[in-house]
This record gives sequence, structure tokens and C-alpha cells, in this order.
Amino acid sequence: MKNFLYNHSLILFLVVMLGRGFIGMFAVKGIQFFDPSLNIQEDLGWFIMLIYATCAFLAVKWVKIDKEIGLKMPSSSKAWIVWLPFLIIPLTLAYVLGFNSTWGHVPFLLIAAVCVAVNEEILFRGILLRAILPFGNAVAIIVPSLLFGAAHLGNIFVGGDVTYALFQFGWVTFGGMALTAMVLANKSLLPAIVFHFVLDAVEYAATGEYGVHSSDYSLKLLSVFFLLNVAFFLYALFLLKKSKTNSQQVTDAFINAR
Repeated sequence: MKNFLYNHSLILFLVVMLGRGFIGMFAVKGIQFFDPSLNIQEDLGWFIMLIYATCAFLAVKWVKIDKEIGLKMPSSSKAWIVWLPFLIIPLTLAYVLGFNSTWGHVPFLLIAAVCVAVNEEILFRGILLRAILPFGNAVAIIVPSLLFGAAHLGNIFVGGDVTYALFQFGWVTFGGMALTAMVLANKSLLPAIVFHFVLDAVEYAATGEYGVHSSDYSLKLLSVFFLLNVAFFLYALFLLKKSKTNSQQVTDAFINAR
């Protein structure tokens, strides 16, 4: 079974997606059986994300593809530095939305932000990217990111605002393509996980919600955030192209030296 899943990353992706969903659903139903007043949006979001992240992490460790998909330190500190311009996105969120959480709620929001980052990066920039990468970089960047964006549309069915969810699909898709390009350039998931955590932590602290937003936001704000993610994507493509050029130059120099 382990060898089969190692050689079929797409099936592994589906197994983890479905498996974590069922485990999370039964866990929530079990908690709500004892306390029906608890709901996902306000109370149990962090717990579900903890289950999801644990399932994803244990799956890649069990199949032994954790290092292969990038759960290792980057080879250079430059792999961290190039992410600094992207901090304009969480800084913009913090400036516009401020802080809207009780301090007692903050630890749960941070747990949720860490777990969302670990879960989604392992699934979409790890397992799924590994499955689709043989079809070329372009397909590997676009397809997982579209699925990543589509997955967020599910927030509509658990109380999320429809307009917000549609904009979220757009910026998550472009942001996902940017993250994928950065993972390909850095050969590591860790910077992507850290950046993803920072972004979600700021968002959750600003809204007081676990990423499922029922509040109304202005079209101007939603559009600005969408454009920031498009810019993020273009910058990431530039870095990926630059990394490939540098890698080719090193290869050529090695061949010439021989």
C-alpha cells in the first residue's frame, strides 16, 4: 500500500483529502453531540484545521515523500529573503482591517493559521505538485492552483459571504500559482508555509474568523487584494525564470570545465 501511494501521488492526494474530511466531520459531530451550541465558524475551525494538518503531515511521513516534496530547509538563506516583498499583502490587510479579535481567541486563531498553512502547502504545493510536475512546469503551476482556488469556494456552504468567496477564488488561484512558482524555485515548502502562516494569521486576527467570512467587504478592498496577488504571481514567475537561468548557467559552466 505504501509503495503504491508513493508511486501514485494523485491517489495519495485524493486519499488524504477525503480521509481528513471524514475524520474532521466525525470529530466535529462527536463534539457537537455533547455541546450542540458549538459551530465551525466561531468555535471549532482551529480544531478541524489541526486534524487536517496532522493527517497531511503524517501521510507524507508515512509514504516517505516528506523530504522529496520540500519539507526541508532551503539550501540558501536567499530562498527566505526573496519572500520579503510579499509581506506587502499581510501588511496591507493589517493596515486596512486592523485587529478585531479578543486576546483569549488569538491562540486558537494562530493554531488555525499554522495548521491551514501546513495542510494546504503539503497538499497542493507538495503532494499534488509532485503528481502533476511530470506534465511540465506550466501545467504544474496552473492546475493545482485552480483546484486550490476551487476548494475555497466550499466556504459558501458553511456560511461564507458569496461575493467574498468569489474574489477569494481569484486571489487564491493567483496566490497559489505564485506559491507554486516559489516552491519550484526554492525546492522547499518551508518558506511557503511560513509566508502562508503570516498571511492567514493577519487575516484571522483582523476578522476574528477562521477564514470563512460572512461579513461584507468593499469591492475596492477585495479588488486591491486580488491585484496584489496578481503582482505576487508575476514576481514569483520572474524569480522562477531567474532560478532556472542561474541553474542552467551553472550546468553549462560545469560542462565547459570538463
